[in-house]
Amino acid sequence: MERHHTNHDHLSVWQKVATLDVIGAFLLASGVALFITGLNLGGGLYAWSDAHVLGTLISGGVVLVAFGVYETYCTKTGILHHDLFVGNTLKEKSNFALLCLLFFCEGSIFFATAVWFPTT
Repeated sequence: MERHHTNHDHLSVWQKVATLDVIGAFLLASGVALFITGLNLGGGLYAWSDAHVLGTLISGGVVLVAFGVYETYCTKTGILHHDLFVGNTLKEKSNFALLCLLFFCEGSIFFATAVWFPTT
């Protein structure tokens, strides 16, 4: 079986670990976890105007905004690679938007399938 080579083949394991975007991963995971927790608490266990719900929703939103700022201004390469958002032609600029649209459609189909065809 043929082995695929990458730009990081010459690095040691610890050098490869050092190239990971740990701060970005932490901000993304904690922001999404807080925001989803707020959505789950609201309307069921607590009212939407309760401090438990608003605190987790707002703090999750703030952490996600901090993730966006960090990925934009504080790192060259990260979870969201900057080359996805640049391009010289309209085709190059629209590729990422088209990809996001296709992912949205795929997620919608998966959600509809999970709701309408439950496993019993």
